[in-house]
Amino acid sequence: MDRSAHSAPPATNDRLRVPAGVVRDRILTAAFTLVQTGGPDAMRLDAVASGAGISKATLYRHFRNRANLLDALASERGMAPGLDVPDRRAIILDATVRLIGLQGLRATTMEQIADDAGISPAALYWHFQSKEALCQAVIVRISPIAEVDEFFSVRCTGDLRADLRAFVCLVVGELGSRLTTHLRLAAELPGQTDAFRTFFLANGPLPVWKRVGAYFDEQASKGTLIEAPTMARVLTFGGMLMAGVLTRNVFGDALGVSVEDYAAQAVDTFLTGQATDAYRNTIGGSNDARLRPGEAP
Repeated sequence: MDRSAHSAPPATNDRLRVPAGVVRDRILTAAFTLVQTGGPDAMRLDAVASGAGISKATLYRHFRNRANLLDALASERGMAPGLDVPDRRAIILDATVRLIGLQGLRATTMEQIADDAGISPAALYWHFQSKEALCQAVIVRISPIAEVDEFFSVRCTGDLRADLRAFVCLVVGELGSRLTTHLRLAAELPGQTDAFRTFFLANGPLPVWKRVGAYFDEQASKGTLIEAPTMARVLTFGGMLMAGVLTRNVFGDALGVSVEDYAAQAVDTFLTGQATDAYRNTIGGSNDARLRPGEAP
């Protein structure tokens, strides 16, 4: 019998060994991705090792602790030394929101964003591989979905007029500056990719308008609003919201109209055409109740 088949040396893992430089790059990439998607708390060493496809023992051979890994991210991935990773990301997003709000999406370049954020273009691209990826992060950052969900889940009282006035104050007052950037982005959607348009709509307007529409449908079922197509009613109400946002963005306090006064006027105008007679009778005794056009006091 040929003994050569039995005398061959056992296979080793030498051919499977990955160069140290490649392993290090995997670790940095995994750590960077975790911080981008989940913030600093997500950058646990076990999660980094898993993302890099290595053991924790291998990770510790390259980085003794989390601080060493953060230092390497700062020096090798374009992050400012001594600056916490999420802070740098936040600075970039704030700069992008500011520039898009001032000059629009098309006119805003990655170089301008880097300059406004106080970093190099190379460092910016370490955080965001493309302008579209950066804009998607901006859309998520300025999205009003969380505040709108919280409003309808927690702050609503069931009183139609009071709820709508409070909602106008939230949108025009608290969310106004963010929504200005949203409007800038929306105006330029026709020139963007289908994927970008879909992402924008899914992380802002559509969920918000659907939530408002659901509230209106609930009110119609209670007999406070007349029956009407949901989205047509939402767009009618939304038009007044956007007008308030844009007006305050342009004029500020120069017009001498407070957010509360605007909310009262806008809501009562809306209810003039949308509220049922039964509901209007319940609020008719209020000092600031509005009448239909042509009605006698």
